[in-house]
Amino acid sequence: MQGKEASEQETLNCTVGIDVSKTWLDAHALPSSASLRVANGAEGIRQLKRWLLRHKPKLVAVEATGKWHRELCRSLQASEIAVAVTDPYRVRMFAKAQGNFAKTDRLDAKVLAQFAAVMAPACRAATPQALEAMKELVTARASAVAEKTALKNQCAAAEGCFLKRQLTRRIVQLEVHIKALERECLRQIKADQGLAERYVILTSIPSFGAVVAMTLIACLAELGSLSNKQIGMLAGLAPVADDSGERQGARVIWGGRPAVRRILYLAALSAAQRSQDMKAFYRRLIGKGKPPKVALVAVARKLVLLANTLIAQSRPWQPTAPQHA
Repeated sequence: MQGKEASEQETLNCTVGIDVSKTWLDAHALPSSASLRVANGAEGIRQLKRWLLRHKPKLVAVEATGKWHRELCRSLQASEIAVAVTDPYRVRMFAKAQGNFAKTDRLDAKVLAQFAAVMAPACRAATPQALEAMKELVTARASAVAEKTALKNQCAAAEGCFLKRQLTRRIVQLEVHIKALERECLRQIKADQGLAERYVILTSIPSFGAVVAMTLIACLAELGSLSNKQIGMLAGLAPVADDSGERQGARVIWGGRPAVRRILYLAALSAAQRSQDMKAFYRRLIGKGKPPKVALVAVARKLVLLANTLIAQSRPWQPTAPQHA
């Protein structure tokens, strides 16, 4: 009887970590220490799911790995298996805190299982494929813009006529490419009613143009579903304390999603000059002695919190906040 009770308790407390690579899926279950390696493909995922159903895990942890984990997570969620997509940095710090400095696929799977058991990361619905496709386009656009900026700098420094002509041609080609990516993003947004409604709300906010709206739709899908504190952290704009004893360090922003933080900072630059409310807010912070960059980050955070509120309330921005009875 004791063996049976121990087995049942083990099943109730089972957590699984799955290390994902382009080629393999390595799984490790705790506390049984059972492991499995399968190919990262449709047949391998089916084998892995059958193995998981035998272990009945309460939680499966998977690291975010670009696109290689997406099909797996969608399949697990379709089978009603609780899966949490975790930040690789957090998992690595967790491993180091336990003295685990070695890194292999099988060892990473074990660490993920331990992380799931101790940290209990939250499960969230898989990102719809339409949004994944949009995110690829937004990421490609950002890369093309960065390349165009680098070429412009190179062209400005070049002295030879031939090189200048070649660089100018490449810049023109990139501009055409960027416009094509933007048109495709807008086409996909307008083809989806829910995304189209978000786009209308976001572009109603002063300083939020088409590119800002597209980036937030694709890279911050949680807008409207999380608290202001959570959305600020996801955007990488929440100030983090750095105090110790009597020392009070400067608050810093850290983590979050770089693409979102960058686009919101650019929006803040515009808002601090053109939006009456944000300009007044920015000037108040400067008047209190805040450095300009700190004040701009505060404006960016205020903008993303505004977007979060408007999408949660499903209404566009208005110059005067609506009065509630």
